[in-house]
Amino acid sequence: MFELPSFTVTISLLSLLVFLLYSLSLLSKRTNASYPPSPTPKPIIGNALDIPFKGKPWLQYMEWSKRLHSDIVHMSAVNIHIVVLHTMEDVTALLEKRSAIYSDRPVFPVATILGLDFVTPTVPYNDRWKCHRTIHQETLKKDRVPFYRPLVAKKVHLFLGELLKDPSSFSEQCKWLAASFTLDLTYGYQVDPDQKNDRFMQAADLAVRTGGELSLPGATMLNIIPSLCRIPPWVPGAFTQRLAARIKQTMIQYKTELFMYTKNNMATGASSDCILAELLQRRTEEDDGLYNDRTLMDVSATLYIAGVDTLHSVQTTVILAMALHPECQKKAQMEIDRVVGSDKLPTYEDRPSLLYIEALCREVQRWRPTFPLGVPHSAIKDDTYKGFYIPKGTFVMPNVWAITRDEAKYHDPELFMPERFFNADGTLNQDTVGYVFGFGRRICVGRHIADSVLWLMVACMLATFDISKAKDDDGHEIDIDPDAFADSLITHPLPFKCSILPRSRKAEVLVRNAAKNVHMT
Repeated sequence: MFELPSFTVTISLLSLLVFLLYSLSLLSKRTNASYPPSPTPKPIIGNALDIPFKGKPWLQYMEWSKRLHSDIVHMSAVNIHIVVLHTMEDVTALLEKRSAIYSDRPVFPVATILGLDFVTPTVPYNDRWKCHRTIHQETLKKDRVPFYRPLVAKKVHLFLGELLKDPSSFSEQCKWLAASFTLDLTYGYQVDPDQKNDRFMQAADLAVRTGGELSLPGATMLNIIPSLCRIPPWVPGAFTQRLAARIKQTMIQYKTELFMYTKNNMATGASSDCILAELLQRRTEEDDGLYNDRTLMDVSATLYIAGVDTLHSVQTTVILAMALHPECQKKAQMEIDRVVGSDKLPTYEDRPSLLYIEALCREVQRWRPTFPLGVPHSAIKDDTYKGFYIPKGTFVMPNVWAITRDEAKYHDPELFMPERFFNADGTLNQDTVGYVFGFGRRICVGRHIADSVLWLMVACMLATFDISKAKDDDGHEIDIDPDAFADSLITHPLPFKCSILPRSRKAEVLVRNAAKNVHMT
């Protein structure tokens, strides 16, 4: 009979004993604290087996919130605490009004081993983060957006041309639009529509998707027991570590090559009208304290990595919503026809008059928020709120999905209804669904440019295309599951089929000419 060597058994027992003693010491520290309500914890391990990471965890947290009769839910597991907030009142009170305490980020062990810990949203609340933030705010603030609009229009017009050529690949076309725009904006790097397998696009997509799937607190034991990250990739069973090692090397290579691409263009006098070139130029005019190579490399890579998947998600969600709700699509098209006509594509000058398009964009983001659980914040120090104790280092997660389902604010919240954003007099109300972009000092600095891209994409697409459910060989509509979304930090619709056809021969010509004019410039 096979027996473990006595040395191995001894080490295993000692490790277990140390783990149990450590866990008991943590429990003893908790007994005097009044934590928010939580599912019944198990001895030693607390809620380690309860923390959801599949099956839409935001829904599980909402269920616990209802069952516990508490808008604040607490989970504990070995050495971590998680607090999930379910109302805008609590989110505002902690993440906005107490942002001095709740602007930190938890340590994301998986992000570190993936080589994504340089991305600004994962950086702790320290001088490095403040440096990143300063640069992002300078380049992406609201009054800079008009300077980027010509590039947005160029990419959207090319996107329309690709949609006309191959509508069945709409998800790939959306991904190209998001990636091509952000690469050009950041590095001046051009990706033509027929280059959808561009290696920089593929590398970032792999890293973001993998990181998103593994970064939720309960997605892997590496996030609960960070010491597991130290297991070498060659150890049998260390699949995540092996995958992470490959991705990390790819990310280092990717951000270095793109950084050098822009620097080389500047050195040779080639066109380099992009954010990174502007930042490098500032360094030559001032000093390299704020604009050193490492910082600019990390900030630039953040603009791309943080922007592509979020834009792609909301763009494909728009198409999903239009296929499911033709009545809303028709209202939007009627407004475009009345305001813009059929002889040209919508432009930003038309935006103040296209109120239904504005409401539709808001409703898409409310109906299926890109970050249903937000991005976790972390408490810098111990705090007390509503009589509940929140220890230093607690993961504080805003359940954005729950906020979008607040029946006191949104009547029949599961219904897709852009009309909910109108006042009785036909004007738009003040609800801009800003909560989908984060909170407090951690709010997404790219929100203004993301809003600009989404609006023009929606307006131009609906001006020229009809979107509906696809039909099978017998002419029957193929159903689309409105709830089929990926379980990830950044969620997105799972693959679905739909029909995308030009609204008319005139619309088809308009699209072809718009794309042709871009190629000629």
